[in-house]
Amino acid sequence: MTSKRNAHQSLESQLKALALMLMIAFTGLVTWLMLLLEFSYLEMATVFTLALVPVFVWLWSFYHKIVTPFYSLTSLVEAIRLEDYSLRARGNYHSGIIYHLNKEISQLSDVLQHRKQQYDQHTLLIYHLIEQLDAPIAIFNHKLQLSHANAAFSDYIGQPWKIKRLTASNRLGLALDDNNHWFFVDPEQESRWQIKHSHFIEDEHKYHLVILTNIETLLRKKQQESWQQIIRVLSHEIRNSLTPIKSLAQSLVEMPNQDARSSQALKVIVQRSIELQAFVNRYGDITKHLTINKQWLTSDEVINPVVALFPLQDFTINIHLEKLWADPLLIKQVLINVVKNAVEASQACLNGDNMSNNIEININAFPTSARVSAGKNTLQDSIQQDTEQNMQVLIEVIDQGQGIANPQNLFVPFYTTKHKGHGIGLGLCQNIITHHGGQLTLTNNKNRLGATARIILPNYPSAPT
Repeated sequence: MTSKRNAHQSLESQLKALALMLMIAFTGLVTWLMLLLEFSYLEMATVFTLALVPVFVWLWSFYHKIVTPFYSLTSLVEAIRLEDYSLRARGNYHSGIIYHLNKEISQLSDVLQHRKQQYDQHTLLIYHLIEQLDAPIAIFNHKLQLSHANAAFSDYIGQPWKIKRLTASNRLGLALDDNNHWFFVDPEQESRWQIKHSHFIEDEHKYHLVILTNIETLLRKKQQESWQQIIRVLSHEIRNSLTPIKSLAQSLVEMPNQDARSSQALKVIVQRSIELQAFVNRYGDITKHLTINKQWLTSDEVINPVVALFPLQDFTINIHLEKLWADPLLIKQVLINVVKNAVEASQACLNGDNMSNNIEININAFPTSARVSAGKNTLQDSIQQDTEQNMQVLIEVIDQGQGIANPQNLFVPFYTTKHKGHGIGLGLCQNIITHHGGQLTLTNNKNRLGATARIILPNYPSAPT
């Protein structure tokens, strides 16, 4: 009953009903006139043929003339709904309501097309912006498949994201719960990363925007900001006190007629003042913005002076890269600190079993797109060096010592596990490598004793021949 009632309420059914009523009325009127005039059957048939057929054809044509524009407008509106703005309303009317309706729909189509172009430009701009950001960002479609990402996300997953396009999010370590909250499949990632998420609609589909924030970087920045302020105050006060103490002690040392004990005590004061002042200056170096003067260095002239400082230590040196692009003084300072830590760790681990304390130093080059795995001790088996263009430098110092007890606090200022350590060396090294645009990491070796220090230096230009 409902469908029949709705059918009679349509414009087409009403027009057909009106045409039928007109045909019946016209037929009845013509029949009444012919009966009144006493037409014969032949004459009546002739009149019906000549009069009713043209009226029927005219009514049918009039019906289509009214309905056809609405069908055209329906197709046009459907095309607009599907974001196809190439169609335009066409009609034989140059005035009246149909003409104005066609005009309004055409103008609406133009406005929506312009807005879509702006939206597409904004979307493209957002995608370009995402690609430039340092934080790992991924976009997943309504099926939770990877749709787009940036280079930082490629570094996060360890391979170019385009290879993983349309891969399910849970296979990439990210998942969405029933409350529309993203979380890590591996709970350990929560200690290093934080997830921020949002969503947007594109092409009538919901897309998820997932941003990963490195918590360690934020904490390190806050730590540096806090202890840098303390160091500036302490350095200023200590320098102001040390300068007159050292000057006075030096003057007393030079005075004649002093007993040996007093002279020795004054020399100790002078020496300790010099060492303490150097110690304070070393603290201050971490807070300063270093000026990096890069130049081409041969691997031998970088490694040999460092190794020469430890004549009693056994080294295995593997050099697979002839030249380095770095600051000569600073990169040597970093290597001295790192190798010194490795030597001390190796010597501390020696026992009566005559355990080997050999230290391995490797220098390699690897493509920018490659990722250094913390589980490997060398990249020699995984790197194909076909060119020095767009390459990075990897320096590894591998010891067989006692390993790292607390890797999370290695670069925290003033933290140290050494009895006479100050917790400064690694912070200074990290600062130097950061100013080079590189990265310094220390990890425990897998399946064997000891630890590995990795220094990654950024892209360098073609080495001179």
